[in-house]
Amino acid sequence: MVGCLLSVSAGHAADATPADLEASLRALGFLSSLQNRSAILIGVIYNGSDPASRAQAARAAADLSHLAGPGSSTVTAIPVAAQDLGAQKFDAVYLMSLGPEAGRVTADYVRHQSVVSVSSDAQCLDAQTCVLLVQARTNMSVVLDTALAKQVGAKFSTVFTMLVKRK
Repeated sequence: MVGCLLSVSAGHAADATPADLEASLRALGFLSSLQNRSAILIGVIYNGSDPASRAQAARAAADLSHLAGPGSSTVTAIPVAAQDLGAQKFDAVYLMSLGPEAGRVTADYVRHQSVVSVSSDAQCLDAQTCVLLVQARTNMSVVLDTALAKQVGAKFSTVFTMLVKRK
């Protein structure tokens, strides 16, 4: 099974709007491993050494838990420090501010656990921690990192892959 990772940067945490969160969950609906699921567990990853990141993760987890997931599945989101990830299993993971070391730990987690990452922070594409960049600001923007998607075994619907930009 392929999990998912969603991300927001510390410097731009305010930019993770409710529309970004909802669009991210809708994008996950095109991931074959999450289709027809009645419940989805999302880990909200934050930098354990940054109290602001922890607070942002708690807010994002609460917001995500109030949204309907793909196919009206229920969403449960819990905050977890990047440093405490270990072998934990999630259907999706949402990144908060991480910094270089926590970012490396998270990138390793993504690859080893076959977790698909979704972010509203464009920096995740350069850091190669997100499979999808999803932003729902004045207009919708979705970018697919095809190389990372292949590495983690993410399979999206053909229609979805035809409609998104590719990195």
